[in-house]
Amino acid sequence: MKKMYAGMLVVLFIALTTTVFAFGPGMGAGGPCGPGISRGGPGYGLVANLNLSKEQMDKMWQLKERKRNETSAMRYELFQKKNELRSLYTNPSADDAAILAKQKEVNALRTKLQDKMVQFRLDERKILTPEQLKQLNESGRGFGFGRRGFGPGPCGRS
Repeated sequence: MKKMYAGMLVVLFIALTTTVFAFGPGMGAGGPCGPGISRGGPGYGLVANLNLSKEQMDKMWQLKERKRNETSAMRYELFQKKNELRSLYTNPSADDAAILAKQKEVNALRTKLQDKMVQFRLDERKILTPEQLKQLNESGRGFGFGRRGFGPGPCGRS
C-alpha cells in the first residue's frame, strides 16, 4: 500500500514540475518583456516603446480578444485537419489523392487564418497614431516580424 502512495506522489510531483518548466525562463511576473508587460498582453510589448495611452491599450486588448474569439473555431479545425493529414501520411493504405486533398484543406484554412491576421493588423494600425507608426517603423519592429507579431524576437527585441 505504501508503494502505491509513493508511486502516486512521484507521478503528482512530476506532473506539477512539468507545468513549471513549460513556461520556461523569464515567464514570471510580467513575462519576458519586463515588469508589467506581457508578451500576450495589450500591445505585445509595444507598450514601453510606443507609450500607448490607456484607451489605446484597452482597444488593443479588445481587438486581441475579438480576434481570438473569431479564429478559435478555425484554429481548432486546422489542428484537426493537420492531425488527419499526419494520420494519412502514416497510413500505408492511404492513397496519394487523399493526402493531396487533405493538404489542400489545411492550406485553405491557413490562408483564411492569415487573412484574419492581416485584417487584425490593419485594425491595430488604426489604433496607433501617425507618430507611433513612424516610431514603430524607425525601431525596425513593425508588424508581422518574429513571435507574436512584433519584432524579431519576443516582445520585439533581438
